[in-house]
Amino acid sequence: MMQCCELKYSDIRSKDVVDSNGEKVGEVMDWIFDCADNKLDLKYIVLGGGRVEELLESIGARPDIDPVIRLENVDSISDKVYLNVDGESLKKTIDPGVLAETDIAFSRLSDIKVIDSDGFKVGFVIDIWFDLENMMWLLLGGGFLEELLERLKVQPDIDLLVPPHFIETLNSNEIKLSITKFQLESTCEDEYKKLKKQLTGAAPHDDARAAQLKLGTAPSRGFV
Repeated sequence: MMQCCELKYSDIRSKDVVDSNGEKVGEVMDWIFDCADNKLDLKYIVLGGGRVEELLESIGARPDIDPVIRLENVDSISDKVYLNVDGESLKKTIDPGVLAETDIAFSRLSDIKVIDSDGFKVGFVIDIWFDLENMMWLLLGGGFLEELLERLKVQPDIDLLVPPHFIETLNSNEIKLSITKFQLESTCEDEYKKLKKQLTGAAPHDDARAAQLKLGTAPSRGFV
């Protein structure tokens, strides 16, 4: 199974994709998730053929027939995404049975507003992060969250991460958290204080993702 531990969606997007014959078959353009049961389950990687083809699709000059990669067809991810199958064997987004009603692309997910348990808007999903157990956390930004981080004088390169067990509802219309805006703010402040203590006097880290503000701990492996 594909492992993305300590990686973000933005780290993988636009990487070249190479098939089992060593041929480039495209680049990562999007991800498709199954959002049934109010949780994200990565289903496909969507391939694009470059900026020109994406532009033509966006204006309707060619049909949206992008190839998709099943996770079991990914051999490894490093400087490129390497497949264990031939590019000719990949299914397309228009093929019967590929997409389900509960499927959603990241490009669509990022347009859905995130609200708290009282229905107040808190921001949008701007990225997805995989923890050491390959579990997906939402990276949030925009609106209230930007104001909150600015008020806390948080560095602009610190990621605000929300664990899956903070998500109450997730569908194509809304993403609702199980905590209030006030609880989110309090948790953010507490976690930032802990993070500042951890970073004080620490040696510089080569990885820019070292400073991550995680709103909650990762659930156990038995979490559903």
